[in-house]
Amino acid sequence: MSRSITKILAACALLVVLSTATYAQDKDDIIRPITKGGSAAMMFTLSGIGTFGISGPVVGGVGMKYFLSDDMALRVLIGLSNSTNGADSIAPGKVAATDIGVGAGIEMHFRPLYSTSPYVGGQITFNSSSRTTTNWDSPVTKKDVDVKESGTTLGVGVFAGFDWFFTRGIALGGEMNLVFSTSSSSTTSGSTTIDHPSSTSITLATGGSVHMVVYF
Repeated sequence: MSRSITKILAACALLVVLSTATYAQDKDDIIRPITKGGSAAMMFTLSGIGTFGISGPVVGGVGMKYFLSDDMALRVLIGLSNSTNGADSIAPGKVAATDIGVGAGIEMHFRPLYSTSPYVGGQITFNSSSRTTTNWDSPVTKKDVDVKESGTTLGVGVFAGFDWFFTRGIALGGEMNLVFSTSSSSTTSGSTTIDHPSSTSITLATGGSVHMVVYF
């Protein structure tokens, strides 16, 4: 098991432990989850944005959810990952990568368990990625040679998660995603472009499984 997955699972386990701590509270003091029709909230990604199949350093992940009716919410998500490695002054040069993901889905919440609201749902995601590798022909000429890789991924998936309200109007949550995706990509070097065969896959996305929800 990779270190990143271990950290995410540990964070989810911590949230579950914290949520169970509310069980010992007096019934009148328990903070009730917000799932009423007309409620709206901002969603902030705290750990990765694997919901879109994106990997790498996270620049931002944000979204919104709106309850169309009691216990049913529409949500829209946007994610961005950006990284740059290497330097032009040394071989093998510089690698710059950017991923942008958007998604929309429906959450169906179950009966609250004290301060915790479990839910399941489905969503559609779209991811666009680009990667540029800059190399030199030789240390003598120091001529730049760019290799550009780009691709798109369309995903349809289901998810299960929970929101734990540790205070009124603010919740922490965990989520797992099972995604069926189809991808296409191409590579350009100089004036030559190669289109690669499309591929499909079914993956369990664990990144992006920790989030914060703020109601307004």
